[in-house]
Amino acid sequence: MVIKCPECGHQVSEKAPTCPHCGVEIAGKITHCPHCGEVYLTSEGVCPACHQTVAATVAPKPTLEMPPRPVRQTATGPTEAPQPDGNGEPANAGPEKKNNRRSTVIASFIFSVIIFGGFFYFYQYNENIKENDDYSYAVKSPDEDVLRNYLQKYPDAPQEHRDSIEARLIAMQKGDEEWQNAVLSNSRSALQRYVDQYPESVHCREALSKIDSLDWIAAQRSNTEEALSTYIKDHPEGRYYDEATILIDKLKMTTVQPEEKDMITSLFRKFFQGINSKDENSLISSMSIVIDNFLGKSNATSSDISTFLRKIYKEDITNMIWRIDPSSYKIKKREVAENEFEYDVTFSARQGIERSGQTEEHAYRIEAAVTNDGKISSFNLTRLQ
Repeated sequence: MVIKCPECGHQVSEKAPTCPHCGVEIAGKITHCPHCGEVYLTSEGVCPACHQTVAATVAPKPTLEMPPRPVRQTATGPTEAPQPDGNGEPANAGPEKKNNRRSTVIASFIFSVIIFGGFFYFYQYNENIKENDDYSYAVKSPDEDVLRNYLQKYPDAPQEHRDSIEARLIAMQKGDEEWQNAVLSNSRSALQRYVDQYPESVHCREALSKIDSLDWIAAQRSNTEEALSTYIKDHPEGRYYDEATILIDKLKMTTVQPEEKDMITSLFRKFFQGINSKDENSLISSMSIVIDNFLGKSNATSSDISTFLRKIYKEDITNMIWRIDPSSYKIKKREVAENEFEYDVTFSARQGIERSGQTEEHAYRIEAAVTNDGKISSFNLTRLQ
């Protein structure tokens, strides 16, 4: 049975060795007052509510012995004294004395009824206070056993109290079923729905932990700064907060920033404008001093670039225009040394050629590499049509 600790007033099982709140001994050390129902420490000896001892002793009732009846001497001989009636009065006692005796008995009875009624009132009052306290505790408790104990302890509690506890118990049992379904589904939405519906459940913390893990798995799988930042925002105290921060820093180092993309697109625009205008110097200035790979040739130099320009303009070509598709750019950033990066670039371009009054057009895919200082270190063309 759940009782109120006689020392601190908190709820505790009467079979508990000690109170978990104040440490006072409970099991075998408490007494239920048979007069008012109050629970108190046996060592106190007297109920603090009604001041009755554990077992009040009653003095033995003295045995009344009737003295021998006196004998009166009369002229006709000895005569016995008159015998008392049932109230202890002489048989020939006057009516006034008998009425006084009857009034005393009635007054004693009324006084006893008043005393008993007072004790009953205070007992009932204390019981109502205890029931209200236990109800307030049970209706907020997430423990189903506490609710069941209340229903067993107070079968005559106000119906609205019992209805409230029974409804909460049913809701908690339904919540347990929904918790099992959410765990089995391993679905973030199901777990979040459970948390929203049962914020005070004992499983709420576990559900939030599972949501944290699922969101982290999704952020890792995405591996984007946006996804990782969303995880950090949604889980400021998440288990993977530090890991997400580290990954964001790494991604920032290898993510092409807008200014880097502008630098690369401007570089290739300058390169192809140099081809269109046959500007050899413009071409060479956009290339590294030594090119790792230029149209299949390793360690190409500026002379190889000049040769390329002469070959691409055949004698019958009167004009050439290269147009880059800006939406086709794909740029990957990789670290080649500490704080030094290289960019792998692919994009599409179309070559328009005019020769002897005829016009033709070809499509190319360009694959190139760009150094950290904005120079082309590798360049290849693949004709598509």
